[in-house]
Amino acid sequence: MGTRIGPALGMAAIVAALLTQGASAQEARDIFKTEIFLTPYSELGEGEDTYPQLNGRFLLMTGYTGFFGVKDDNGQIPRSHWSSVQPTAEAALVLQLTREFSIRTKATFNSSTNETQDNAFSDLGVDLDNLFAAYTADRYALYGGKMDLGFGDAWHVIDGLYSGFNENSEFRGSIGLGGRYTFEPAGYGTHSVAAVLFKRDDTGLNHRLSLDDGFIRPDQPPPFSDQLKSFILSYDFRDLPGLERFSGGVDAGRLHVDPGHGESANTVSARLRYDAPLGNAWNIGWFNEATFSSAFRGAPVSNGNAVTSVSFSRDRWQLTATAALRKLSGSEQKLARFGLEDDTDWAISGAVTYVTPIGFIVQAGLTHQRDQTTHINQGVFRIAYQAGF
Repeated sequence: MGTRIGPALGMAAIVAALLTQGASAQEARDIFKTEIFLTPYSELGEGEDTYPQLNGRFLLMTGYTGFFGVKDDNGQIPRSHWSSVQPTAEAALVLQLTREFSIRTKATFNSSTNETQDNAFSDLGVDLDNLFAAYTADRYALYGGKMDLGFGDAWHVIDGLYSGFNENSEFRGSIGLGGRYTFEPAGYGTHSVAAVLFKRDDTGLNHRLSLDDGFIRPDQPPPFSDQLKSFILSYDFRDLPGLERFSGGVDAGRLHVDPGHGESANTVSARLRYDAPLGNAWNIGWFNEATFSSAFRGAPVSNGNAVTSVSFSRDRWQLTATAALRKLSGSEQKLARFGLEDDTDWAISGAVTYVTPIGFIVQAGLTHQRDQTTHINQGVFRIAYQAGF
């Protein structure tokens, strides 16, 4: 039930950093974006011919979140409110050994607290998010190592505050290998296909360096197999003749769960994005995505969710509104066996973002989410700064 600011690239990890060779969230910076992610084929440098070279980018952010009007429809928790003030620092580095071969990494300093009470600067520590090697040629890329992966794009590309349902889509703490190929048939736009085979990270790289407790493992390991049996296949398109303002794609694959630890999930996700200029220097970005999965949190319960998000930007201002829905499928008796309700879950959020002339990003917004029987409201204020070298 948290909020986040996009983007953080995942599968499409591997598809679609906008499909163009050499283009990525790292190069063509969107001034409203405040989360760093290294795609397997992004370049942070300026294309110099001297190697090896080290390039990087860092983000400093702090924010206040006020949780209010929190309640449980079943009356199991009292209506309550609390606040949280936490810092975040992210650093992304690319060691480019040759024009094609590089080592990429990202680490995050943040809070891991989930306390439902007032807290500030608590449970601070460092996580290693990514550490992988990438080989990038003109039309293809190969990569392998520790990466953040997932189905679809919603969990990492939506601007503003994202309040949605992504626990079936986002697999942080993955180790895998894969590749992508991009082709541009004359007069038919740009297309990209990709594949990745992955497992959960059960190595020492998945430890958190806590300021209080030293190196610790997560309380719960990622809910998928430690065998290299999970996979994602992906296709993306852009610049189709007559539809240049549209882009989209499809992901399909399987999240493998070891026997006795839940149900493996087959998932398919489709997305469509529209970007265009409006009058008076305004621009619009409209993102839509729908996902279907055959399992939910390891339970054999099929489910579908959809999200739509629209952003209006002009100069240094951006307004964003997002809505998400999720529906679990099955009889009341079957759902109750796994502690689930058959009601539709939903969420809405809105945010205003301003980028100051000196580079600081200021954001304020509200979000409401109904997740099963729990309702939660959040008021968020954040200030962030990014720089690179």
